[in-house]
Amino acid sequence: LPEINTQKSSEAVEELKRKMEELTEGVKEGARANDTISMSFDQLYRNLTRLLTGGAVAGFVNKLVNVRSEFQQLEIAFGTMLKSADKAQGLITQLADTAAKTPFDLQGVTQGAKQLLAYGVAAEDINDKLLMLGDIASGLSLPLGDLVYLYGTTMTQGRVYTRDMIQFMGRGIPLAEELAKQFGVTKDKVSELVSAGKVGAKEFEQAMQSMRTNRFNNLMEEQSKSLTGQISNIED
Repeated sequence: LPEINTQKSSEAVEELKRKMEELTEGVKEGARANDTISMSFDQLYRNLTRLLTGGAVAGFVNKLVNVRSEFQQLEIAFGTMLKSADKAQGLITQLADTAAKTPFDLQGVTQGAKQLLAYGVAAEDINDKLLMLGDIASGLSLPLGDLVYLYGTTMTQGRVYTRDMIQFMGRGIPLAEELAKQFGVTKDKVSELVSAGKVGAKEFEQAMQSMRTNRFNNLMEEQSKSLTGQISNIED
């Protein structure tokens, strides 16, 4: 709203964060008693009733069931892709942490991870790649999925083609400038290098890493400090 009081909004978010911390401690207390995510709902209910009204408790417990179901589906999906339940659990833990600390939600992060796995990125590199792509996407206000798609298809084909440059440029991604610095040529000459097949996956990866480091480093963290980012993190 045009007349929103920013200070009051920030105070409201801080108050909500404090309540969420209290709620988290209540849930953890119950979890410690059972040492499992599938803890006794009776214990969980008793913890929550100290903090929420009856209706809110029922809604929260229903939400927990839905979230746990979502995690189980992720465990099955990643377990199938990685052929290892342990690797799947480790990756999901990383992704959940990334979602909770960035402006991107869990669905977006896990979908990006699935795409990168399908493109052949190693499981141990998935989260780092998502952090790199997430910083760039945040800096340019792009959907994370769009950048994951462009990155994955380019890496899979082993080199950059003219059509790829058009796609990157069309989204405002300064790939040509980074490649120009890397090859020590003017920006106008980059298209010639691309046409000649001299920009391979290695050079492309280096340009993306340089772009993140020099232009968009830690932008997800900065955006998470905004009102919208804090609300997104609380939801996650």
